[in-house]
Amino acid sequence: MKTNTIKKILIIVLIVILLLGGIFAYLYFGTDLLKTNGQLFFKYLGQVVDVQDGFIDRQLIEYSNKKYTGKYEDNGNFSVDIDMSGMDSDMLQTVNDFNITYSGKIDNTARKNEQDISINYSSDVNFPLKYKYANETLGLQTDYVSSKYIGIENNNLKEFVEKFGVTDTTDFPDTIDFFSNFTNQGTMSLTDEEREQVIDTYTGILQEKLGEKEFTKTEENGVTSYSVQITNQEIKDLMLTFLETLKNDQIMMPKMEEMFKEVLDNMNQASNEDVTVESIIQQMIDDMNSSEVEDGTNTITVSQTDKKLSAITLTTTETTTTTELKINKTNAQGNLTYGMEMNVTDSETQENMRYFLTASYQGLEQLSSVNETYQYGITGTMDGEEQRMIYNLNCTDTFNDGITIEDYTEDEIQVLNDYNAEEILTLAMTIAERINEVNAMQMEQIDFSEYGNPLLFAFPLTSMPILIYNQASNAVDESSMSEVEMSTFNSRFTQYEGQQRGATIKSLLQMILSNNMSETDENRKVEVSGVVTMTKDDTEAPIEEINTSSTYNVEIQYNEGLVSEIVITEQ
Repeated sequence: MKTNTIKKILIIVLIVILLLGGIFAYLYFGTDLLKTNGQLFFKYLGQVVDVQDGFIDRQLIEYSNKKYTGKYEDNGNFSVDIDMSGMDSDMLQTVNDFNITYSGKIDNTARKNEQDISINYSSDVNFPLKYKYANETLGLQTDYVSSKYIGIENNNLKEFVEKFGVTDTTDFPDTIDFFSNFTNQGTMSLTDEEREQVIDTYTGILQEKLGEKEFTKTEENGVTSYSVQITNQEIKDLMLTFLETLKNDQIMMPKMEEMFKEVLDNMNQASNEDVTVESIIQQMIDDMNSSEVEDGTNTITVSQTDKKLSAITLTTTETTTTTELKINKTNAQGNLTYGMEMNVTDSETQENMRYFLTASYQGLEQLSSVNETYQYGITGTMDGEEQRMIYNLNCTDTFNDGITIEDYTEDEIQVLNDYNAEEILTLAMTIAERINEVNAMQMEQIDFSEYGNPLLFAFPLTSMPILIYNQASNAVDESSMSEVEMSTFNSRFTQYEGQQRGATIKSLLQMILSNNMSETDENRKVEVSGVVTMTKDDTEAPIEEINTSSTYNVEIQYNEGLVSEIVITEQ
């Protein structure tokens, strides 16, 4: 009798132990109860590469692969929201009315792309142009200039550049692959076993370096965050360990070499060097080892919503400046959104700047028509003034296996590769003169003639093409500067020579200012004298002193063959 009673008691105890063990296991593995703040920090940090809960979304990978390998129609619009100190309300309104719209077709299977683009200054004033890539030739066309495309064959580009006197073409590729699949996610896919091994390897490094630190937990608006403080030196040591581990990673290195194969091939072709992922990583290690670390404290924060990783934040404090960098992801009701934001605050001056980039995707479930929305912005207070520059791009890609794009016909395009340098320069000057005339006419139509073009204010880096030219030409020894190179530089100014209307003179002054501000070679900076003066170091163009209704004469003076001064007199 006693034996049976004891057996029953043992069975009950065993059942209780099993139940409690099962409950404990569920609480530990299925929930966040019973885990320390440090364990939870590493748990959600480890979700970064998880295809379900992490930042790398499976549906976005599928969309990228389909987009960069298939056929689709696209349409979109680009707009700006600018508010800069010193700009009056009318100017701001005109700048913010400016937008760009486009629509077209992309056929990755045939390596073809065609787009109808319209630069819109107002509801009825616009500059239309067409872009087309076919027959391995890139072409642009606008009815304001010609009925034909002006194109460049994507072949023997080194030879094309040499026509303009450039002797060192090592930095120029022979071809540019406009259809490379840079997202090539297929070569970077990991098996479940590989993924677990990668996660264990790198979270193990974090746990080893940070495991003894104190982790804190905060909760706000349904978001739970886990944080740890780390010094600049500790971050450097952590990054060096990561890079050394990655360099010898038998799983990641072969996949990275394959993923970036086309990019590396282009780099090797252009520089005649043997560049590999391993050599790039080693260079990063060498650079970090040789750099000095400033004192500073950082806070790393991992946030989760509904048991899924939602954000990673790095906050750095140095003297009076605090910088917060945050990367986040949300996926609600079919709307996948990624965000990157950096806030910089100076406690002494009370100035603050916010830089942000967001990307949203809708329609990833069906993958028939996907809407993409991007926004990049800079806002904040600088020198006591509120500043705002926000750029918006909205586009829709609709997949259609039935689309076709015709090749160029023989009488449809002028291919610049077929001409010599002088013929190309003559054509370029003719095109520039015509575009300048059209711009002057359109700026008068929108009452913006005294400012040049809304583009100059919508994009602070409007002078980038000039900067690129200067960098390319500076790569050549100045003592061996060819006549063609001089002619190329001078042609930007000589097209204004002679009698010009006031609106054109304002465009000239703005162009000279952009040249001087981007140019590092003093010999290529230009002065202005006559009815207005502008030195090489001026940061503003005196366009307000030019009367739009007046006529002016432009005289050009040279120094050792280069345009050095422009004299403007009123007629």
